[in-house]
Amino acid sequence: MYEKFKIPTKLINMCKTCVQKTRSAVRIEGTLSSFFENKTGLKQGDPLSAILFNLTLQKVIQSIKMAPSAITIGKEQLNVLAYADGIALMGKNGIEVRELFVEMENIARKFRLQINQEKTKYMIVERKNSLKKNKIGHLKIKNYNI
Repeated sequence: MYEKFKIPTKLINMCKTCVQKTRSAVRIEGTLSSFFENKTGLKQGDPLSAILFNLTLQKVIQSIKMAPSAITIGKEQLNVLAYADGIALMGKNGIEVRELFVEMENIARKFRLQINQEKTKYMIVERKNSLKKNKIGHLKIKNYNI
């Protein structure tokens, strides 16, 4: 996957070397356990963690299909805005936002990323000359209650 970002193969191989066949031990009350092999993931605090997360999240975002009513900003049409680990899904109505969310969740799952329901929020904002206030409540999408 990382080759698609035009990252040199040598750098990808170096990163793989850093995370493959690593061993750890745990110190509890001054006593060090025996070493064990790490099967998956990066070590806590590993500088590669944030970089690999952002690259993977970028791939998820790029894989989301553009909805017909994407927001136009300049010459770009957007459904998704992202900064760090925050993502905004935009659509002309709740149905489009739901569809985008389900699509994003399905793609994220393929990369073994999981959406944190506790941190997920939604907001409906409309530009109308009506006296209705924007409604905030609970939104049910699949197994999520946001």
